[in-house]
Amino acid sequence: MVLHAGDIISPGMCYAFEGRGMDIRLVFGNNDGDRLGLMRDFQAVGCRILGDFGEVEADGRRIALLHGTDEAVVRSLAASGEYDVVVRGHTHLRSIVKAKALVINPGELWGPFSGTRSVALLDTDRLAVEVVELKGTASIKELLSARAKAFDADLSKENGSHSDQDLRRR
Repeated sequence: MVLHAGDIISPGMCYAFEGRGMDIRLVFGNNDGDRLGLMRDFQAVGCRILGDFGEVEADGRRIALLHGTDEAVVRSLAASGEYDVVVRGHTHLRSIVKAKALVINPGELWGPFSGTRSVALLDTDRLAVEVVELKGTASIKELLSARAKAFDADLSKENGSHSDQDLRRR
């Protein structure tokens, strides 16, 4: 599952997500002006826009997804006990904060403000996060493909087996 915490900006950005074969969910950010166009085009390529706020469940973990324009709302969600994870954006700066919930800001996918393109990978079993810079990686699809190959190599070394849930987590 891919979660995007807003500032999609342009309906044309949907083509970066097209044909990925993944469950992609997004919320609006403060720079998303053409909301109707964004909804139309992103839905056309199979993404789900959840509005300004979304609640997601992944492997039994409750996740709040929002842009995070209002810091008081982010802090309240993190302290509420309702969520295991809060995924937020807005600052364009990578951060991982452990409160009652794990608060993750992956930074920016496109990199126009910070100059750094990054994503966060969440292990839902251990609630562990890895932030990955997309320096030489052309796309999220390539990153996930590289991760899958590394995991396959680990399986060969271990000569063990893993459940589908284990595979999805990695």
